[in-house]
Amino acid sequence: MRLNKVFSAWNRERLGLTMIIASLAVIAVTVFLLFFYQQKNEEAHIRDQGTSLARVLSHLPYEQLVPAHNQQGALSVLKHSHTDTDFAYLAVVDTTGKPLTEISSPGVIIPPAALPSNPTSWLGERTLALDTGGRTVHEFHAPVIDHGRIAGHIRLGYFKPQLGLQPGQITYFATFALLIFMLTPIFYFLVRREIRPLKRVNTQMDNLIENAHLAKVEVAATGELREFMGRFGQFINSAQLRIHQLENDRNGLVTSTKLIDYKRSRIESVLHSLPDSVMVLDESGCVSLLNAKLAAFMGVRPEEVIGKKPLEWCKDQNIIEFLAGYAGKSFRSFSTDSIEYSPADSPEKTIEVTPYPLFSPKNAAQLLGTLVLFKDVSAEKLARQSSAEFIAHVAHELKTPLNIIAMYSETLQSEAGRTKEFMVEAANVIHDESERVAMLINNILNITKIEMGSMGIERNRVKLRDLLKDAFEACARSGKAENIEFKLDLPRELSPVAADKELLRIAINNLLTNAIKYNRPGGTVELTAEETATSVLIHIRDNGIGITEEERERIFDKFYRSERDDIRAKSGHGLGLPLAREIIVLHHGSLEVTSEPGEGTEFTIEIAKETDLLQQAV
Repeated sequence: MRLNKVFSAWNRERLGLTMIIASLAVIAVTVFLLFFYQQKNEEAHIRDQGTSLARVLSHLPYEQLVPAHNQQGALSVLKHSHTDTDFAYLAVVDTTGKPLTEISSPGVIIPPAALPSNPTSWLGERTLALDTGGRTVHEFHAPVIDHGRIAGHIRLGYFKPQLGLQPGQITYFATFALLIFMLTPIFYFLVRREIRPLKRVNTQMDNLIENAHLAKVEVAATGELREFMGRFGQFINSAQLRIHQLENDRNGLVTSTKLIDYKRSRIESVLHSLPDSVMVLDESGCVSLLNAKLAAFMGVRPEEVIGKKPLEWCKDQNIIEFLAGYAGKSFRSFSTDSIEYSPADSPEKTIEVTPYPLFSPKNAAQLLGTLVLFKDVSAEKLARQSSAEFIAHVAHELKTPLNIIAMYSETLQSEAGRTKEFMVEAANVIHDESERVAMLINNILNITKIEMGSMGIERNRVKLRDLLKDAFEACARSGKAENIEFKLDLPRELSPVAADKELLRIAINNLLTNAIKYNRPGGTVELTAEETATSVLIHIRDNGIGITEEERERIFDKFYRSERDDIRAKSGHGLGLPLAREIIVLHHGSLEVTSEPGEGTEFTIEIAKETDLLQQAV
């Protein structure tokens, strides 16, 4: 608080204080310059006086300078007649510097100093420091000649003048300082009188600032200030009109900006809501908008992309070259060709890039930019590929049995087919191939229904032991011709399961059929079952040709068959295992496989027991 008061007082009286400080500075500088010039003048006076006196004394006879005993010499006369306050000492010394006679001011001891030996330097001056008092003397020396030879030297010393007032100068300098200092309040009051209107203007300006409203400033002034205040009032009026105009323009701009922001936010909301990745390019090919899906897909941040061309941020050369062709395009040269590419970090994906023109709402022929749609078509491409492969596989699988049936039918119609043995063989073959076609069609229909979600399972309480035994015995009868040994090992009591009996029979039958088909002559097919606290495990083993590690990853794909010759020699359509797995998954179970080439294969079905299903439901 005290510091604030000091600052406030300084702001009020800073002009007067500044003038006082300035006047004191002027007085100080003036006094210093006067002292400086006075010192220089005194030094010049001492130099003239000392040089002259030293020369005069050097021309006196040696007997006058150094008198005999009980005689008064020239130095004694000078001692009583010299009234100069700057005088320090006067001495005559021999050639070795030993004093012969001397006079000095009270308290002054002549400092010892060697005299010049060179004749050209006998007459000269030098500055010495006294041992007492710490003062400095300006010494003049000259030779003393006696009968044509040098008998000694004269040493004449004067105190070096210092800055300061002499007693007689105090009144002069006090009068000078008083005159300068008295002019300060006169100028201060004159200036205050002239700036008083400006203070009023300042007060009115503060009121205008606090009220945030411009108004005419009324101040009574004279001379040039009056003219200035008139022009200032005109400036205020002009500024007030301009401010009103700018406020009106600002209100219009604010309204337009809010409307544009609202429309832009709606557009961005639509872009972010789209399921695909979207980007908008302006006429120059720079990005003006993009949604979050595209930013995440491209691995960039929106602020790093907005306002830049794809060349500056995109890493895929295909996109850069494709989008570069749409910068600065006109409506007539616009084409909606699309490209497909696979990202370098996700080669399994296929992205389709399609541009769409953005037309001006006021001029349908004016192109404002381009909307670029990035769509992941991996699933669609895979679906098209899978559909084509599915049709090719079905056609191939249907073609083989139909060709066999057609061949036997044509033979039956000829003379060669009239024998009883051939007719029995043809009937059996046609029956087997018909069943093969029917099984293929049923498997295709079942898989299609499961994938489409249109197949519902009818869960009933199934005695799993009876179901496994019936399925195993049926497959064992059909596999006797293959010289296969069948082993069935089931517990006397096996917990029932809640399942669709017919669908579960199809899954088990497919696994047993594969175990028989891909076994070796004299091999073994074994069906066992066990149960844990929550589920039933069904194991179907064989010691046939086995499955490699690479094949185990694909055996549940539709229509997949190994390229190995021993497997291709067996008939099949590659739908048995996929259908079995879909059925088991539909029952919330699992189907696992373990196998080694040449050692056999084991499939394990795990299905929850009926009691566990009830507990899960509860």
